[in-house]
Amino acid sequence: MRRLIILCWLVAGSITALILFQIKQEVRSLEQEIADAQQGILRDQEAVHVLEAEWSYLNSPARLAILAERHLGFTSIPGERIIGFDDLPLPGAPEEDVPTTETPERQSPATLVRAPAGRRGITAPATAPGALHQ
Repeated sequence: MRRLIILCWLVAGSITALILFQIKQEVRSLEQEIADAQQGILRDQEAVHVLEAEWSYLNSPARLAILAERHLGFTSIPGERIIGFDDLPLPGAPEEDVPTTETPERQSPATLVRAPAGRRGITAPATAPGALHQ
């Protein structure tokens, strides 16, 4: 009987040792995965910093102004064309209260599009046919 008890204890100890060894190996592999993930995160963070620096360079106003002048023919807006918020009409204000000035037709393909008359209670001014689209 005593031999049977000792044998049971040896088997239980051996099984416990095998389970602990297996758990230890799993923990090592998980720690290696964590270390690999942290290295990947650091590489990605460095790549993001490089991309942010490149984005800042590519979007610098001075560089964009030079490119716009060179490739698109754009120039700086003169100071006379800049207006303040006080000069803008209020939404829904009658058009007779809005100061009107005659402006020459634009030579660029960009045109103003007006909403149809009677929409939301706003009436469109009478314009010559074809004046809105060039």
